[in-house]
Amino acid sequence: MQKIITLLVLSLASLSAAAQSIFVKIGGGFASQYDAAGYSGSAKIAFGYEHELSQTFAFAPSIGVTARGWQVDDVSTPDMLFDDKGNATGLQRPVVDSEGNPVEGKYMYSMMHRSYAANYLQLDLPFNYYHRLGESRYLTLTAGPWVACGIAGNRSTEGDGRACGDRKIRYTDRTFSLPGAHRFDCGLKAGVGYQFPSSLTINVEGEFGLLKTNSITVFDAQGLPDAVNDPFAGRAGRNVGVMLTLSYRLNKSKWKGDD
Repeated sequence: MQKIITLLVLSLASLSAAAQSIFVKIGGGFASQYDAAGYSGSAKIAFGYEHELSQTFAFAPSIGVTARGWQVDDVSTPDMLFDDKGNATGLQRPVVDSEGNPVEGKYMYSMMHRSYAANYLQLDLPFNYYHRLGESRYLTLTAGPWVACGIAGNRSTEGDGRACGDRKIRYTDRTFSLPGAHRFDCGLKAGVGYQFPSSLTINVEGEFGLLKTNSITVFDAQGLPDAVNDPFAGRAGRNVGVMLTLSYRLNKSKWKGDD
């Protein structure tokens, strides 16, 4: 996968010399996974070019950074005790009565919440269709594949009763360093937009991942995914997101709006 991305990037660089329209794209929106518990904010910044294939079709590859994220279901974790040196005692914190005495057979639990951020170097390979609405105004339809490589991101954990000290409140880990994490992704994108009689195009784009972002690594005694101990809360998901993007053409002398 890494070799494929490298070859595509080199192809993009070589073709850009003959590009008909160079553009930059920025955008933001929401991202999640198909079966995730919640969504996160997302963003994109990219650089590309548009190569006209006919009066209505164009190929518009771009490369940039896309920030995605998702949230998983909250899970209950035992609130464990540690000594003054931060060593695990193996004992669970007991429930205490109004006088501070432990209640026999009752123990405390914490509700653990986890959210993920994953930033990718992404290569988009879409085709654009232009439907003329008037002088220098077009309805645009976009569709095509994309490939991506994870480069950064953090998992944020809150309320993990198994952790020591301040980590019971909150701690972070690198997303792509977690056991079972998959760095490479690919998928399909589709969108609709409007090209103004200027250098600006506004689009609403949806991106749909085809590869799982991780493998389940921990199972319980029944052979089921262990949502408490598995880094990804016992599930393997696929990325999905919706963005509002703005594309600005840098070489105004060559663009489809010049009727």
